[in-house]
Amino acid sequence: NDPGAMIRHTEECRVRGFSFVADPSQQLAWMEGDQIRLLVDGAAFLFTNEYESALLEQKTGWSADEVLDRVAVRITTLGANGSRIHRRGEDPVSVPAIADVHRVDPTGVGDAFRAGFLTAMSWGVSYERGAQVGSLLASYVLETVGTQEYELSRSDVLKRFSAAYGPEAADEFAEYVSTPRP
Repeated sequence: NDPGAMIRHTEECRVRGFSFVADPSQQLAWMEGDQIRLLVDGAAFLFTNEYESALLEQKTGWSADEVLDRVAVRITTLGANGSRIHRRGEDPVSVPAIADVHRVDPTGVGDAFRAGFLTAMSWGVSYERGAQVGSLLASYVLETVGTQEYELSRSDVLKRFSAAYGPEAADEFAEYVSTPRP
C-alpha cells in the first residue's frame, strides 16, 4: 500500500486497540526512518525478509533488540533457508523451508508465507508450526506461475508437510486441513 496509508491504518489500529501486522515490504526503500518507526511500533507481528530486516534497522536507527522492544513477534524470512522467529526474552526459533521445491516464479511467495503463518496463528498453534504452514503454502506458490494459480489437495499437502517437518507435525496440522467438499 501507499506508505502514508499504511501508517494511517496502523495508527487507527492503535487508537481502536486492535492488534496489527506490520509488513513494510518493498515500501521500506521509499520510507524514512520516522515513517517506519510509526508503522512498526506496537505491531503484534513484524514481517520482513533478511534484506528488509537490515534496512529497517538501518533506517530507524534501532538495534535488533530495540525492534523487539516495539513488536511482540518478529518474523524474518530467509528464502531457501526458511525463517526465523524472535520474541522478547525467548530463544529464536528457526524453521527450515520446504526442500526440493521446483522454483518457477517467486512472485507472491512472501504473501503466501504470511497468509499461511497468520492462518495458523488463528488456529492457536505454536509460532514454529505457523512458520511451517507459511513455508508450505509459499512452496506451492513458488512452483507456480501466478500468485494464486496453485492447487492444493489434502493428501498432497499432508504428504509434503510430513516429509518436511515430520509425522508428528503433520498429525497436528492435519486437524486444520479441510477435506474437499463434493
